[in-house]
Amino acid sequence: MPTIKDIAKAAGVSHGTVSNVLNGRGNVSLEKITLVEEAARKMGYQIHARAKSLREGSTTTVSLILPNISSDSYNKLYIAIHSTLLRAGFTTNLYLTQNQKENEQALLQEIAANRDCAVITVSCVDDAMEYYDLLGIPRENIIFVYRKLLNTMKFASFDAGASGRAIAQKIKEKAHRKIGIFTDLLRYSCDRDFRNAIMEELSPQDVRIHTIAAAQSTAYNHAFDFFAGDGFDCIVTRDLERARYIKNAHFLGSAGQSPEIYSLADSEFLTEDFIHKYHINYQWLGKEIAETILRHETTGQRDGAPIIGLNRGFMFDDQAPSHPTANKTLNILTIPSPTTDALKKLAPHFKKTTGIDLRLAIYSFEEIYDILSDIDNHKHYDIIRVDMAGLSWFAGRTLKPLSPEMRKLLTNYPPQLIDRYAYVNEIPYAVPFDPSIQMLFYRKDIFEDTKVRRMFYEQYKAELRTPPDFEAFNRISAFFSRASNPESPLSHGSCVTTGNSEIIASEFLVRYYAEGGHLIQEDNKLALSKEIAINALQSYIDHLSIAKNLPAKWWDESISLFEDGQIAMLIVYMNLFSNIAHSEISPLVGFAEVPGQQPLLGGGSLGVSKYCRKDDEVSAFFRWFYDHEIAEQVTLLGGASVNDFVYSNQNVMEQYPWLKFAKDLEYRGVRESAFPTGHNFNLRKVEKIIGLGVKDVMNQMMSMEEAIDYINARLSEKEFLAL
Repeated sequence: MPTIKDIAKAAGVSHGTVSNVLNGRGNVSLEKITLVEEAARKMGYQIHARAKSLREGSTTTVSLILPNISSDSYNKLYIAIHSTLLRAGFTTNLYLTQNQKENEQALLQEIAANRDCAVITVSCVDDAMEYYDLLGIPRENIIFVYRKLLNTMKFASFDAGASGRAIAQKIKEKAHRKIGIFTDLLRYSCDRDFRNAIMEELSPQDVRIHTIAAAQSTAYNHAFDFFAGDGFDCIVTRDLERARYIKNAHFLGSAGQSPEIYSLADSEFLTEDFIHKYHINYQWLGKEIAETILRHETTGQRDGAPIIGLNRGFMFDDQAPSHPTANKTLNILTIPSPTTDALKKLAPHFKKTTGIDLRLAIYSFEEIYDILSDIDNHKHYDIIRVDMAGLSWFAGRTLKPLSPEMRKLLTNYPPQLIDRYAYVNEIPYAVPFDPSIQMLFYRKDIFEDTKVRRMFYEQYKAELRTPPDFEAFNRISAFFSRASNPESPLSHGSCVTTGNSEIIASEFLVRYYAEGGHLIQEDNKLALSKEIAINALQSYIDHLSIAKNLPAKWWDESISLFEDGQIAMLIVYMNLFSNIAHSEISPLVGFAEVPGQQPLLGGGSLGVSKYCRKDDEVSAFFRWFYDHEIAEQVTLLGGASVNDFVYSNQNVMEQYPWLKFAKDLEYRGVRESAFPTGHNFNLRKVEKIIGLGVKDVMNQMMSMEEAIDYINARLSEKEFLAL
């Protein structure tokens, strides 16, 4: 294999230059970066990660020891640990023991030479001292998972006792009398605690309990033992593998009726006949373990406190389908969006569990505005999706206040969202449907590319990073536009959607607010601050000259352009961006706050039409749609639920990491729609006037000063105000 010296000789540069290029360090010219990369490519050079770690004394590798990678409890743990550490620049080395002590002890000898910063293990040895004596790392950075050994200092697991007791409660409710329990070996603490909790909970009952504890290698054979004599009413298993073995053993080895099966399972909801799943959030536990290690390494402060995971319990288990005799329907008016798409996919489940047909009327933003403005002629709608910008204006005119039952749903949301998406003049009219904020999405791979970064530095004498303000945003947009930079790897830096006046207003206003502007002035009048507005408008017009202009009426085309890899950056409401998570470009996407850190709030809420007379059906829908499990399914399908429950699902957080980012930002955003006095104004009309004024400048019908004067003159008219 060629060495760094070989590459240096072939490229005609110094050894240090090659080292800096291959490690992404130092102040190396674009010309030398190109020479080194070309020489390395021709010679087939690849950095050996472990050798690099040893040379540099790196402490960013973690060893993970598991019995196998096929069981859910191990597979999901690995996925969460690996992905969490990877995002922080750490490497995870995976080792499998097949639950053999000799294998594990041999692996420990190898791991001891790694100089890892931490070791995570599901161990089959008896005493933690075997690890402490051999590995030269702090004991708090050796984390034992699921199985608590003798002398363990740092332990991580779910609450096995609580899960056992919950399953036993189900068994008592069903009045089962002949019960089987199927676990791994009882020398493992999680299996022992799980079995003991079930037996203690059932001990006062008149029941017969038979337990089998078998290693994974013999578990399939032992599954048939449950069908060797009298049958069981139910069999409880500690993992899904054993539950499936029981199903197979019954199919092949029994002519009797199948017992009900209760099993611990991962938090991902997938239905399986005859298996009642008690969900354990293994991925959340893995994330917490990884974040604990990262915290130890970044702060230097370590502790031995246990890490206890989330037991999510039974999901969908008690929802018995109803079969009403009368046909019932609900008419829902909504916009096309990822959340609406998710609702459409889940509607059959609502019909199956309630007997009520959901009829979705999906109309454009403008059409819904027209319907709400003429609600007396549209009395057939029962539930209406109202954009948050129009909620304060339309709530009292078109919606009923929420019933006491529906008000309870608001407890699942943070106060700042409820204030903007539910209440108008202290009256709750709606529940958040797809709340959102504007966010900057960018091509992380290109922003981090060594050659691109050097090219940017040589041109602007500044580091390429996500833009903190719109001056930097315009500069980066120009840099990535081939019209101004033929060396750009992309055709454009960004794009602008110009086919709709409200969208134009949205893209102007985010710049206006970044400059410190407001719609409501100190005298409680609607107006743009002229100097600030002119600066923001100039910034917007400058961007138009370098960005890809899209004469579309919605953001779909701009999102598709980003997905196709044609632009480097995009500012868009995050609730519209979820389809990108399922595209090939997903791993390359980064996200950040919008320049200026003053995003517009977006999305909308669901309210009940004042003409609706289907109180029972409406209550059933809101109970169903805002149930924790359905909220999670909506988010997994790309919707924008911000129910607190979804943030503990690592599948959601992996696919849509910007949801957690927005939560951490506390959904801070701007959208002025009411005066401090509580009086409302028609924000949609206001934004339309602003967009039309900006468009007049784009079409060279007005100067910037004339356009701002025109906008302010229009905003002074009474038609925008609630009289």
